[in-house]
Amino acid sequence: MFIKTKDYELWNIVTKSSYVPMTTIDRKLVEKTEDQYTQEDFKKLQKNYKFMHILYCGLDANEYNCI
Repeated sequence: MFIKTKDYELWNIVTKSSYVPMTTIDRKLVEKTEDQYTQEDFKKLQKNYKFMHILYCGLDANEYNCI
């Protein structure tokens, strides 16, 4: 519930999956290299890392060390 109230787009990362920038090469979907990222890709990746930060902050030291 906390993540929903913080940023609903973050909740979509929880329920769907994290964002991976992809492109099509020879009709195959492949992951983009960092130099191919667009501003939109960077914004979506920033949401991924914001979610991970919130998640990690909720862990105690023992759980965090297991990651």
